[in-house]
Amino acid sequence: MNISFFAGIFAAILLFIRTVINAWNRRALPPGPRGLPILGNVLQLEASQSLWYTFDKLKSQYGPIVYLNLAGKDVVILNTKVAATELLERRSAIYSDRPVNIVAKHLGSELAMPFAPYGKLWQTIRRAGHAVLNTRVSTEYNPLQVEEAIILAHGLLHDNSRPLIAKINSSASTIISVIYGKRTLSSVRAEKVVDGLPQAQSPNRPESPDTLQLTSDPLETLSNIAHRFTSAVVPGAHFVDFMPILDRLPSVIAKWKRESQRDFQRITERFENYFNDAVKNGQHRASLCLKLADEQGASGLSDLENAWVAGSLSVAALETTSTTLSYFLYAITLHPEVQREAQLEIDRVVGRSRNPTFADMKHLPYIRAIVKEVLRWQPAVPLAVPHTVMEDDWYEGYLIPKGTLSINRDKEIYGPDANFEFRPERFLRQSEKGPGFELRPEYENEDGHCGYGFGRRVCVGRHVADNALFIDICTILWALRIERAPATSINLAANRQGSSKDILK
Repeated sequence: MNISFFAGIFAAILLFIRTVINAWNRRALPPGPRGLPILGNVLQLEASQSLWYTFDKLKSQYGPIVYLNLAGKDVVILNTKVAATELLERRSAIYSDRPVNIVAKHLGSELAMPFAPYGKLWQTIRRAGHAVLNTRVSTEYNPLQVEEAIILAHGLLHDNSRPLIAKINSSASTIISVIYGKRTLSSVRAEKVVDGLPQAQSPNRPESPDTLQLTSDPLETLSNIAHRFTSAVVPGAHFVDFMPILDRLPSVIAKWKRESQRDFQRITERFENYFNDAVKNGQHRASLCLKLADEQGASGLSDLENAWVAGSLSVAALETTSTTLSYFLYAITLHPEVQREAQLEIDRVVGRSRNPTFADMKHLPYIRAIVKEVLRWQPAVPLAVPHTVMEDDWYEGYLIPKGTLSINRDKEIYGPDANFEFRPERFLRQSEKGPGFELRPEYENEDGHCGYGFGRRVCVGRHVADNALFIDICTILWALRIERAPATSINLAANRQGSSKDILK
């Protein structure tokens, strides 16, 4: 009797201590808006396309570090580069995991490098990608990238058979060559497929963000896969991520689960086809696929995992390159003064008798600043993929119980016009050696933006992507004048003085 009495007292004391600690921890969380019972702040989030704007407004109300409760899931938003660098870079040992996203998991996120949880498999996948995409190796692709840039500029100028986005997507052929050993996986135009049927056979089926369209054109297919994944991981996109118990529902009555599992099989089939074809027919040209196949015994990766390594890298590269080039063309139509300044620099350094090469890069700081500014101003993934902290942490007196998002529009770093203004000059200063600009010293060897992520999760192909964007943008500006047509579309004019058209032929 006495033992039971004292055991009860002891249990009550432990419960009281735990309650006090939990209450104190809640007080120590960063500031943020009050939420509803159970749902927390879920209903306060705006549409997914505007989330970055919502987070920026929260920063103005609550400060640079904001706490949200999304139906019991702790989320901390980092709205400053200083905070993101401190946590995601310097403390990357505990900030490199990914949150569990149920829809993305059914889609195959655990096999995709950008979304896979931090662990042995991810580390193996990361090493395989780094081996062919690191700084030293990336220079080996420069001649191919110059060739692809000329082909892109020529297509923008002369090819009227395809829409602009299709021509921009073809700029990803460099990374396709690196991964699969050939310039493009297919040149056949697409027939859209919905649920495995040609669209012509299902004309009454409406398209939705969750509808994965696979086509006969691999570049279009890879782009569609990218959109399928990015729409799945946006915070608040799927209610099941707030109510994980719904994942226990059978797929026959859970449409989101049924479609995700079906799409995983379809994506896997495409990735395996691309990979097997590259290994079978690419013996005379080095590629990531061949390297993965040759080192399969040492890496321990299965055929399925190898196919997903190559496929997910292709998806990420295509999305980053094509989206960034699209925003570049858009920015240039809005800011003709940027185009004039860039072309003055190109004419001074390159001239009109030859096309730009990578040997010109160090002498073209304004072009390099344009690349940095596009990636800052409109990053391909505006909110980044969330990081998850693997253990409780403290920063600036606040408890950080979960991982977070980061945004590239920190006014303390980029100036008061950082939110909306496209201005490459923020990375530059007037040259002390002559006319024009030079990169500010702090940006000479650093990205100057957060578009490639942080810490151990930084984009493994960023060096290849940066080089591709530089030579593509430089060649486009050398060959063309871009202006807004009367109907507000982009007009590509070939009346730059000199012999650019002759070289592009």
